[in-house]
Amino acid sequence: MRLQIIIALASTAIAGSSLPAAAQTNDFFGGQVPQSPPGVEAATQRLNGPGGGDYTDDEKRMQKKYRGSMARARQLIAKGEKMMKDGQAKHDDKMTKKGKIIKEIGEKSLAELQANNPFPGLKETTNGPADSKAGL
Repeated sequence: MRLQIIIALASTAIAGSSLPAAAQTNDFFGGQVPQSPPGVEAATQRLNGPGGGDYTDDEKRMQKKYRGSMARARQLIAKGEKMMKDGQAKHDDKMTKKGKIIKEIGEKSLAELQANNPFPGLKETTNGPADSKAGL
């Protein structure tokens, strides 16, 4: 019984929606009247996602976090290079080794972030001398 009602309603809806499309009614001034009900186009745009550059608050927050992580990795590289340079100047092997390790951590983190970029269209900003030395 329910199935018959559903089928009857569905066929009525299909038949009712195809009639205006075939008739192509004109408005008072001779232009075409849109065949879709009001709001359907707006709903379709919402379902298809935001347009280019129109980000939600959550996406903006994640982009900010990603940029912060990239900046932190670049800072680690710069700090490691500085420690290595200072350690060599002072003949301090311990500081040189620490600097090398910190630089490696920063490079590894930066490479991982770039490989797993969740925002392919996001332009990365440069943050100081670490970019030119790291080949970025």
